[in-house]
Amino acid sequence: MTSTKKFKIIKKGDNPALGNFVRYYLHQNKIEMKTVSDGLGVHYNTLNKYLKNSSFQFTILWRMSKIVNYNFLIDLGQWLDIPFETKVEKELKAEIENLKQDNRDLKRENDLLREIVKR
Repeated sequence: MTSTKKFKIIKKGDNPALGNFVRYYLHQNKIEMKTVSDGLGVHYNTLNKYLKNSSFQFTILWRMSKIVNYNFLIDLGQWLDIPFETKVEKELKAEIENLKQDNRDLKRENDLLREIVKR
């Protein structure tokens, strides 16, 4: 009897294979697997098993992010194609709008002063 778990069935639009995703990043950035395995406190072979899986525990991904100082979560989130703004981005947009308004006000004031000087 073959049992196929529904969550293991690959569907169009599914997440990228997490192990491959992390392995690719480590390879591209020349980060040694030993550095990550030591940081996780696991044997090199255990890390290799993680990276062969299409998914693994969130905590492991979180710790890997901290070890290599890279936010895998944000990178993965961009694959969702769902618009998202961080708190910092929202604050910066608000600051930009305030600066634009200040700029408009200063231009009006400048134009008014030029008119007064011409008289």
